[in-house]
Amino acid sequence: MLCPRCGHEAEGLPACPRCGVVFAKLQARANGAPTTPIPKTPPRSGGIPARRLSAADEGHSLVRRLGLPVLVAGLLAAGLVGLSDDLFPPPPPPPRVASPPSTAVRVPAAGVASAALPASPMPASPPPALLEAPGPSVLDPAERDRAEILAKAVKARSPMGAREVAEALALLDRHPDDLGLRRLAEAVLVLAADAERAARRYPAAEDLLRRVLKVLPGSRPARMGLTSLFLETGDWSAAEAMARDLLAQGPDAFAYRGLGQALMRQDRNREAVEALEASLALADDPTAREMLAHVTKGLRDERGMTEKQLAHFNVRYDGGEHEDVGREILRALDRHHATLTTVFDHRPAAAIPVILFSQQDYYDAAGAPRWSGGVFNHFDGRIRIPIRGLTSSLSPDMDGVLVHEVTHAFIADLSRGVGPRDIQEGMAQYMEGKRIASALSAEQLRGLADGRVGGVSGFYFGALAFVEHLLGQRGQGGMNDLLRAMGETGDVDAAFRQVYGQDHATAMRAFQQRFRSQYGS
Repeated sequence: MLCPRCGHEAEGLPACPRCGVVFAKLQARANGAPTTPIPKTPPRSGGIPARRLSAADEGHSLVRRLGLPVLVAGLLAAGLVGLSDDLFPPPPPPPRVASPPSTAVRVPAAGVASAALPASPMPASPPPALLEAPGPSVLDPAERDRAEILAKAVKARSPMGAREVAEALALLDRHPDDLGLRRLAEAVLVLAADAERAARRYPAAEDLLRRVLKVLPGSRPARMGLTSLFLETGDWSAAEAMARDLLAQGPDAFAYRGLGQALMRQDRNREAVEALEASLALADDPTAREMLAHVTKGLRDERGMTEKQLAHFNVRYDGGEHEDVGREILRALDRHHATLTTVFDHRPAAAIPVILFSQQDYYDAAGAPRWSGGVFNHFDGRIRIPIRGLTSSLSPDMDGVLVHEVTHAFIADLSRGVGPRDIQEGMAQYMEGKRIASALSAEQLRGLADGRVGGVSGFYFGALAFVEHLLGQRGQGGMNDLLRAMGETGDVDAAFRQVYGQDHATAMRAFQQRFRSQYGS
């Protein structure tokens, strides 16, 4: 099946892996069926909207709303671009094995990466309107002509590059006390920063926005742009600091929402609730309401839990009942973090929350499929794992689930949420120690290579084999380069071409052909 919106292949998926549209909702709109309204009244700490989104719907809805630039009245809309095109659709229904019984393949008892995308950029508001152009006594005719050309370009929201930035700053350098030229330089720099951010050249964008603060120390647009940039790059502490700096100038719905998102990703959920409620008190925003619903549900699910903190993890679990296993899991997580830091040559900046639930509470809280052994949520950065029946000694399966889910967290952080699902799940299994040749019998390998194994089984083992194929070409260093390139470019295909010389689909076809020739009938 092709996505009716963008034409991307989406056979058997509930949502398009490229544009994020949920097919059931799109069909409902096409048929004229009414959609469920979102409550108008912002929820407070006592509850969440009556409509409860599924894990997939919640993630896709937030992605769509956070990813669209908001056109605000003024001279220009400095909206951010580029959420990842590669969403994490939920796994397909339970395994559908088309091969004969002798080639049946069991689904690995591993966790899944949830459908929600990582915290996404928030569109910045435009700079304030330019003051009237300086009078003839201030600028000579040539300067005046250039200032007017720049002002018209700003009003038209034309792209600004190095030449326009240099001209605006040169005018200001010759007339440093002219407030009109300061406003003009601010607008040009903000537009230029927006273009750099759109191209995911984050250091250049940050440099331009900080130059705005030197031109106009009180610039709100620069602070809004920096808040958005830090949220997009996952620098949660910097995003918090910039949002608070913006709020020091006065209440602002945008700043409160950004602050709430940054606090949520730092696992400071009660503070996040306060910030999101403050945002909603100023402006009724669907994204802020759904973020608030997500955070308050998490607080409710985790009420009464004991919390243990390490440098890299915050672990919560039912106090007395799971004290021993909680302590053992902490040790295992710390060990896996050290291993993955070496493997990926990367260390996530923020602590990773890990929530340990009883079996049924886990399914209710995570919205995960019944076959999963754990889930990493890309929106809030949390790992959720069921632990009923565990003792103080971790089973090999549970230790595998832990390293599987922490691998998801590392890949999401390193690729800035762009890593596609096959890379995510293949690497997570690989870090568990699974290898395709030993995980399956010769007959099962033949069934997989011939395409006779479908559903979850086919996907998971196919992803593992694909990752092994990529590692065989460029090693772990190549994989790390690929993930970093995804984070830098925001484009899976561009990253594959940069590292492997071909796009994702071509690399997959080459792997399938080789795998079939090696193991197929």
